[in-house]
Amino acid sequence: MTAVGVVEAVKEIVPGRTTFTARALQRLATGIARDAARVSVRDVGVELSDRRGALRIAVTVPVARAAERGGNLVESGEELRRGLIEGMRELAGREVGTVDIRYSGVRRSTEKRVR
Repeated sequence: MTAVGVVEAVKEIVPGRTTFTARALQRLATGIARDAARVSVRDVGVELSDRRGALRIAVTVPVARAAERGGNLVESGEELRRGLIEGMRELAGREVGTVDIRYSGVRRSTEKRVR
């Protein structure tokens, strides 16, 4: 971006504040976890807390087993962890310091075919 582009971008900034309630952050984290874990939203539990200025997210999800999907639980956990860190940064501008994942139970998922 050129110096002129920066000046034009600064002129477009509208004063004000954007805030997220704790409930909004929790719902956002729940949605991100649901998408990453490929389970129902009712199967996801999320607790948020502060850890030295960054978010600490504790997630409880069942293991979602699909016949067609490979991978192991370690890879699945890393994908979930990465999804939460990137999603909270991109969507809410929040830094996530720690993500603790707890698997509780197993859900067998069947992917439906489109006809």
